[in-house]
Amino acid sequence: MAQFVYRLQKVYEIRERKKKEQERRVSEAMERLKQAEAAVVAKKHEIQSVRDNMFNSPGFMLESHDIFIQKLNDDLEQLEHQVVVCQEQLAYEKQMLIKATMDLEALEKHKEKAREEHFEEEKMMELKKLDEVASQRYFRQQQEHLEEEHQFEDL
Repeated sequence: MAQFVYRLQKVYEIRERKKKEQERRVSEAMERLKQAEAAVVAKKHEIQSVRDNMFNSPGFMLESHDIFIQKLNDDLEQLEHQVVVCQEQLAYEKQMLIKATMDLEALEKHKEKAREEHFEEEKMMELKKLDEVASQRYFRQQQEHLEEEHQFEDL
């Protein structure tokens, strides 16, 4: 029996690599999102800390605290924007992963179908050989039977 060789094996391997690469990109995007969210939480904590310290500071420092809190709020807005960008990037990478997975699954189904067709073809060839052997055997038996009849008639 001949071994099954998938003619699109190289394409299959490329799609497997693309899927793995996309999984890596999704995990990287998730990590960037977590870092951005952690930075937002840290900045909010810093703002709260400055506000708490503002109540304990002398009056002439209030204006500088306000300026600093405004700067921290601007930084917080930038970080929140970065979180939104990271979320969009993660959504895009997930969509690409879904597409890569679907492409690979389609090729897996094709490969399985090709494998089944190969084995069916092998089975048909084997049955054809067995039929041929059986017909030759039958023909030989008929020849031997005729020869025996001829020998029997000659006696």
